[in-house]
Amino acid sequence: MNNESRKVSLFWPILLIGAGLVLLLRNLGVLQSFNINVLLRLWPLILVVIGLDLIFGRRYPWAGALIALLAVGGTIAFLYFAPNLGINPPSGVKTEVLTTPLEDTARAQYNLETSYEPVTIKALPASSDLFKATIVHHGQLNFDVAGAADKTIRLSETTNSENWFSFDLGLSGLKWDIGLNPTVPAVLNLDGGSGSLDINLTGLTLESMDASFGSGSSSITLPVSSTAYTVDIDSGSGSVNMRLPDSTPLTLTLSSGSGSVSIRVPTATALKVEVMDDGSGSFHLPGSLQLIKGSGSYENDTWQTAGFDTAVNPVIIVIQDRGSGSISINN
Repeated sequence: MNNESRKVSLFWPILLIGAGLVLLLRNLGVLQSFNINVLLRLWPLILVVIGLDLIFGRRYPWAGALIALLAVGGTIAFLYFAPNLGINPPSGVKTEVLTTPLEDTARAQYNLETSYEPVTIKALPASSDLFKATIVHHGQLNFDVAGAADKTIRLSETTNSENWFSFDLGLSGLKWDIGLNPTVPAVLNLDGGSGSLDINLTGLTLESMDASFGSGSSSITLPVSSTAYTVDIDSGSGSVNMRLPDSTPLTLTLSSGSGSVSIRVPTATALKVEVMDDGSGSFHLPGSLQLIKGSGSYENDTWQTAGFDTAVNPVIIVIQDRGSGSISINN
């Protein structure tokens, strides 16, 4: 094998190093926030650079290195001077704080439709606000409050089509942080998007919850209550992890998708599980449950703990539809 056949272009190694350098400069604040839409404006140059490497880089390694260095330098210069040239990420990254005063609110209904940003929902600490949200996002927020003593709050985001490829790799800190007043009885209707959801309702006075999830993972902690409430969950392709409270009567209805669902139930809970549908995913129940109806095939079966019928705080889990994801109910 001669020396000519062992020559390797340095084009791709330098290009990878350059990509890391660009991300580092963004983290250090030297470059503006950017997304894939900004870089896509350079796609004709990318074709030219790759073509030059194919022609010269394979024969002359130093030429491949020079081409890659020029490409990286050009990209950094483009991103650095883009604001002066009027080139910015579509809609920009915005931080908005939305608040609604508590006033004389006796009951609240929250209709939340999230997008692709990660979302946290929790009870507010002692506050004069009924609702408070800090949202870092790209699109256009739709926020509406109606009613007096009985309030309805609606929040959603309209995403500009130019932002469909706005993958910022977490560099812009996109997120929704939502706080709900714990003293007001609440109805929570949630339409989750593709972002992850961290829903910790500990301390909240919950009347009911109706939620549908998309491709993002979801973590849900339900609140303790002396009054029974209902929870309806329609999961998607993302995983769902739920934690049920102690000493709380509730009914949970689940329609699962392709993502796994894990439900943690306190050990001493009086539990009934009704399985209405057969899916292709695996199914697991606590060993303490007894089959009281059906064949035990996890289709049209009912399982419950001993003494359930006379329990003070019964928990009922209804598996209404099963998909291809696994369902696991554990103590």
